[in-house]
Amino acid sequence: MSAAEGLAARLRAGAPANVALMHLLLESATPEAAAGALAAAAAERDLASPLAEVERLLDAHPEAWRTVHAVAGGVDHAPALPSSEATLDHWRTSFDRLAAASPEAGVALYALGDPALLAAATAEVVAALDGWGLLGRGRDALDLGCGMGRFAEALAPRLRSVLALDLSPGMIEEARRRSGHANVSYRVATGRDLAGVPDGSVDLVLAADVFPYLVEADLAEHHVAEAARVLRPGGALVILNHSYRGDPARDRADLAAAGAGLFALERAGERPFRLWDAAAFALRRLA
Repeated sequence: MSAAEGLAARLRAGAPANVALMHLLLESATPEAAAGALAAAAAERDLASPLAEVERLLDAHPEAWRTVHAVAGGVDHAPALPSSEATLDHWRTSFDRLAAASPEAGVALYALGDPALLAAATAEVVAALDGWGLLGRGRDALDLGCGMGRFAEALAPRLRSVLALDLSPGMIEEARRRSGHANVSYRVATGRDLAGVPDGSVDLVLAADVFPYLVEADLAEHHVAEAARVLRPGGALVILNHSYRGDPARDRADLAAAGAGLFALERAGERPFRLWDAAAFALRRLA
């Protein structure tokens, strides 16, 4: 499949324009090749409106090809390492490097390195959490794999407290540098578990684009159990992307099995966002 055909297929499947552009850029050897593929896709008349939005984004982000290749080129998303600890070390090093190079792109490549686009995508997620009844000034949250703190900071005005964890010291340092809310605390975590977080101490555990790495490290099921431990009864574990395997049925089955007896699965892989094609899972802690 050519880059132009891939672009058309993603748009027909409902991918957001910025996500479709990200894939187009990754599949193109040069910026000129990306522009050529976009021009070739213009023959698809039924896609005139979404293709125009992709073209607008490309024009507005002339450095996007270099940004996505700089980030993707420094990260191996399938390291096939021999142990959970080796996999965690791999991602710790990778995200430390991304924190120094391009934090926005490092935590969300679909934002094309644009802080405004990243902020808009973040706001969409916060609005969804609010609409699902998971926020409130008397509630506490855990932001698992917080990166540079974009969700922790966006959630802070709507919660009593946010504890934000990441295995990357570089990302935690960047998050603390950017932080503007006294009710957010940042902590370097091991990635193995939620050690140090008290039992029944939070109402929401948010894991945005974190579980794919835990799946690689064979630690996803353990983190579901750990989330159950730290959540109060009735609290929620929200997972935005369980894996990058491209198998939604397997993701649903794995989460249902991991949460059996601990959680009720309330959202099972819907894609509710306009700027991000994440599959959303929400698990409600049983009493």
